[in-house]
Amino acid sequence: MSKKKSNATRRAEQLNTAQQAATIRNEQERQEKRRRTYMVSGAVAVVLVLLLGLGYAVQSSRDTTGQLASPPVGVLDEYAVPRGDAGAPVTVTIYEDFMCPFCGDLEVASRDLLQQYVDDEVVLVEYRILSFLDGASGGSDYSTRAMNALGVVLDTSGQDAAIRFHDLLFEQQPEEGTEGLSDDDLIDLAVEAGVEEADVAGPIQDRAFEQWVENATDAASQDEVNQTPTVLVDGEVLEFETIDELVGQLRAAIDSAAPAA
Repeated sequence: MSKKKSNATRRAEQLNTAQQAATIRNEQERQEKRRRTYMVSGAVAVVLVLLLGLGYAVQSSRDTTGQLASPPVGVLDEYAVPRGDAGAPVTVTIYEDFMCPFCGDLEVASRDLLQQYVDDEVVLVEYRILSFLDGASGGSDYSTRAMNALGVVLDTSGQDAAIRFHDLLFEQQPEEGTEGLSDDDLIDLAVEAGVEEADVAGPIQDRAFEQWVENATDAASQDEVNQTPTVLVDGEVLEFETIDELVGQLRAAIDSAAPAA
């Protein structure tokens, strides 16, 4: 009798041990499943953070002002005012400020040269106007006001009028440190460029493209443009010490980049 009890007891103990082992295995499997779930969830979270960070960085690189702005109709690449055919084989990019005296010197020295290349359909000039020198106009924010006026002329009257207005702004360029041309003066120059006064007077006075001006200047700073004039030929920055040297390099760079006739 006692032997039978011993066998039954052993069987019960074995069964109990097997059940405990199964319970342990099940618990381990549940823990392993949870661990894998946490790892996958963590990996997904990391990827999402990276993607969000990348998206934020890309957006920040476009505009750190935090304010969106509709560019004038007719600009290229958000901020460039074009002179010439967008299909020209060589692109000359000029960063300039309407209050910058060296930009005025460059205009005098290079305009006829660049216009000839434009007429020959070799060059597209992209003027990227900036407002670096707002502080050099006696509190009148002349750089911003002049660039806004150019945007207004381009938006309302097209490229030809905008280029005539651009040239007139440099021909009538005020001295650095003065208040610059008044809004009425800017409107008069726009009319001289062939624009209807009624089309531009309000937007010039109201600074319709002021945020666009701010964003353009901010974007240039992010592109490490820290002085005017800055000139590029097909994306390559020209280094110079004098305006005459810059014009010589400009001619050489265009001739080198232009396709053979």
